[in-house]
Amino acid sequence: MNTAEKKSITLTQYILTIHGVQMGQDVLTLPSDVARIADTDGWISVIIGWIITMVVSLCIVCIMAKHPGDTFLDVLAKYFGKWMGTACIVIWILYSLLAVIVLLYFTVLILQIFILPQTPSYILVLLCIVPVYMVIRGGTRILGRYAVFVFFFTLWIPVLLLIPLGDAHSVFLLPVLKEGIFPILYSIKNTVLVFVGFEIAFILYPYLKHKQMAAKGIIIANSLPLTVYLLITLACFVYFSPNEITQYPWSTLTLVKPIQFPFLERFEIIFLSFFLFLFSTSIIPYAFSVTNSVEQIFNKKDWQLPIYILLLLLLVASFFFKLNYNRLETLRTWWGWSGVAYAFPVVIFLYITVYAYLKNKRN
Repeated sequence: MNTAEKKSITLTQYILTIHGVQMGQDVLTLPSDVARIADTDGWISVIIGWIITMVVSLCIVCIMAKHPGDTFLDVLAKYFGKWMGTACIVIWILYSLLAVIVLLYFTVLILQIFILPQTPSYILVLLCIVPVYMVIRGGTRILGRYAVFVFFFTLWIPVLLLIPLGDAHSVFLLPVLKEGIFPILYSIKNTVLVFVGFEIAFILYPYLKHKQMAAKGIIIANSLPLTVYLLITLACFVYFSPNEITQYPWSTLTLVKPIQFPFLERFEIIFLSFFLFLFSTSIIPYAFSVTNSVEQIFNKKDWQLPIYILLLLLLVASFFFKLNYNRLETLRTWWGWSGVAYAFPVVIFLYITVYAYLKNKRN
């Protein structure tokens, strides 16, 4: 088996890695976020956000399919030149780094709120970055295998959310479009953010073994989170009243609180503990994106130094960074609205399309 084969990933690994990136902490807050704007019609916004994400995702596949053997940096350099391409990849690195910071510290904050309130944040960060290091150093194949493992290991979690629905009232969903179409359109700004993660396809595409299946794969990868988000959103909407849902910012965790066992009092802690695996599948690919992009800039293969530097900086920052929900929410807003996930692929796709058209016309 040559080096390229060792680094290649299967279609399943490609799908589940992208799906895992999208299953971040938004799963816990999505129902209440959309309910504050669109009331119980927020599930429609989720579907519209998925459609927008699908279009942008296919733009990424079209961009990379024109140069199947090239990395993301190679593609940028061909169309924008070496220096401009490098500048674009630096923006990508900063974007991915911000994603790692937001997702990692949100995970630590959730741990402190619900499970380990007396544990210092730097201890939790250290515990979180250990699996990040173990997966990243293994390369794309280990990254893909880890995503497949987590998917099947946590497959029972969405099904578990159906248990409290014995006390649900579907009448809470009626009437549809109760406030009109404008609140639904306005809440799309929240729902598109929960699908952020599809852009990691820029990094994964060169490693995909069967690249002709990339479009099919990214459609499936985006549809899996849609299924989960719709299930969770509708479950919360029919369980909580329209006025009650907005009072629970962590509505998904609140939904599992009624689940009780004679030997276990706080089942939501167990639920959240397994949910940490889903958080890791969001953090690790972005961390891999940072280190992989740095390798491309310096033209080094299997370079371990960026991994050590990244994880060391995250650990050192935890000593000085005061965890605060509002501060992290601000960073999350900057990350989501930076335009890299949605605007970046569309702009590059349009530029390449116009570039190809003018080149063909000139010839």
